[in-house]
Amino acid sequence: MSVQSATRKNESAAPETGDRVYAPAAKRAKLSVLLVTRDDMLWPQIGPHISGQLILKQLDTIDELLSATPSGQPAIVLWDARNQTDAAAVLSRLQLHSPCFAILALDEPGNASAWANPIALRQVVAHLGVPVQADSLRSSLDIAHEEVNARTALLGDASAAAAAAAPADRRPIPWIPAGIGLGVLIACAGAYVLLRGNDTPPQPAHTQAQAPAPVQSPSVKPEPQKPGAAPAAVTDEKVDLLVEKAQQAMLDRHFIDPAEGSALTLYRNALLLDPENGEARQGLQRLAEILFARVQSALDERKFDIALQSLETARSINPSDGRLAPLDARIATLRAELGPAQILAAINAQNFDRAAQLIDEATRSKSLSNVKLNQLRDELRRRHDENDIANFVKLIDTRLQQDKLIEPRNDSATFYLNQARAAGASVAALQSQTQEINKRLSQTVHAAIDGKHFAEADRLIADLHNFGVPPAAITGLQHDLTVARAQSAAAVPEQPQYLELAQSRLAQGKVTEPDTDSALFYVAQLRAADPKNSALPKISSAVQAQILEQARAALDATQPAKAESLLQMAGSLGASPDVDALNARLVQVKAVSAGGMPEVMEASLTRAKAIELNYPADALRRNVEGWVELAYVIAADGKVSQVKVLNSSPPGVFDASAVKTISRVRYKPTLQGGKPIAVTTKIRIAYRMAK
Repeated sequence: MSVQSATRKNESAAPETGDRVYAPAAKRAKLSVLLVTRDDMLWPQIGPHISGQLILKQLDTIDELLSATPSGQPAIVLWDARNQTDAAAVLSRLQLHSPCFAILALDEPGNASAWANPIALRQVVAHLGVPVQADSLRSSLDIAHEEVNARTALLGDASAAAAAAAPADRRPIPWIPAGIGLGVLIACAGAYVLLRGNDTPPQPAHTQAQAPAPVQSPSVKPEPQKPGAAPAAVTDEKVDLLVEKAQQAMLDRHFIDPAEGSALTLYRNALLLDPENGEARQGLQRLAEILFARVQSALDERKFDIALQSLETARSINPSDGRLAPLDARIATLRAELGPAQILAAINAQNFDRAAQLIDEATRSKSLSNVKLNQLRDELRRRHDENDIANFVKLIDTRLQQDKLIEPRNDSATFYLNQARAAGASVAALQSQTQEINKRLSQTVHAAIDGKHFAEADRLIADLHNFGVPPAAITGLQHDLTVARAQSAAAVPEQPQYLELAQSRLAQGKVTEPDTDSALFYVAQLRAADPKNSALPKISSAVQAQILEQARAALDATQPAKAESLLQMAGSLGASPDVDALNARLVQVKAVSAGGMPEVMEASLTRAKAIELNYPADALRRNVEGWVELAYVIAADGKVSQVKVLNSSPPGVFDASAVKTISRVRYKPTLQGGKPIAVTTKIRIAYRMAK
């Protein structure tokens, strides 16, 4: 995907593929099926056969399972017991951790006899041979589900109570009482099995065996709301919902189709919001395993469309997977039969780099006609632009939800709005987002005016010019600001109160704002009215110290404009070594900001995303060659911006193509003192016809 996955979300979660209704409580009501294995090939054998009442999760080891689940939690445990040397010890650990675990042992089919005794003792519900057979799995899961219900009815769900009552230093459960408890459990479970064997069990026993209402774990108890926490909480909730829907899509076998309701799209949308989400990352890896298995079987059956689509989707998930090379080699032998299908599969999988590479290969080998190649290039360009714009729109909506209108500058709603415009989004496509941003910005300006933060209002109004706000609206805001300033100035007190007001505003934390009611303002008034006042040096020094603290914070946050303004205010209160030191630091910060970035050779940079050269159709048709020289900025995160054409030949023929091409390139960040910085560079892009 062309848009960085750092920091992202989508207001619009993918539409449902059926009539299923999702509610947060439903997630907690489902019983967990814990697959304990390091073998990722087991997931595609098990996942498609998990019913909607169960939630499948994979853990690598027994230790990970014990640390990730509360003591006493009811669950079905699918334990990969192949090559285990001490199965009895593992079973003992599992039962001591939670008597409400129902364990299904996954082992070689020939080892069934080894599990007869654990099954007789009710330590294990059943043995399942690997590879797992669907019918055997489903029937074993049904039995295990009933077993969990029975144990929970007998013993209760102790997970929430244990988590709430356990002290920070949890002591190991004494072995003797634990052994007694386990013996009682086995006896009760055996009695339950005997009763269950009757053809007509008594009605009360049936009622008692129903699973009790789930108890919410303390780990999900809502915390008191903190100021500013709501946007993050909303994002986390949406990520959880997307992951839950993706897991359900996996169970429903909606792996990559339909596009908007597939597990692939839902997991990707979750990562767009939270790039570090472990469940979504793991889910994509599981999906890749399923897709690789599908490629092999589809190629064997010569179902090339399915094979290619699955292969390119798996490639987009993990482009470095070792299984790609042999599959590509196998497909290369079939290329004459495939025609353009392989390129279209890469485009459909949003693997645009791969599609461009395949088009270049087809151009060199002349395996497709020029007309077909041009059609494929146009389709690639169109789908790439549409994908970029769609992702930018999702990011705009997310940043609006998080109330990030302007800051941070390269990860805000306004930033992504400008990116969407640069990518070619129409005015109509961005109308609702533009209107919402303009409305929010106008409200922010009014709030600054009402709070007498006139400097902030000035800065916001200046920003409005860059965001497409109608001139009439800007004029109205400027008028309101002028009136508020005049009214505030008219309320300035008499001279004798200046010192007291300066001290009062300093104590209130109103150091520089509001402009005409701050400590800085009253110190300036005092200096003008009584420059020899004996209290002036002390109050000036105190105000200056507070301003310098704010300037340091601005420099730490890489906000040179704000820091410069604060240092000018501090300097107006008198010379100081601290002011000089921070001004020197400001010069360094500005050297890597937009106004003074170091220029580096493009050849010294490392591209994280290759150049995708799109030859203009008209120039290709007329056999025109040429070049374009560009200058541009590479931000600290490696993204390209502010692309300018310095020179070109022939003029105007390749300019637009070159600008769009270089805008999509990504670089590894340039480091200075161990920290990433923004730099400028130049490049000449040559357009040459394939020989």
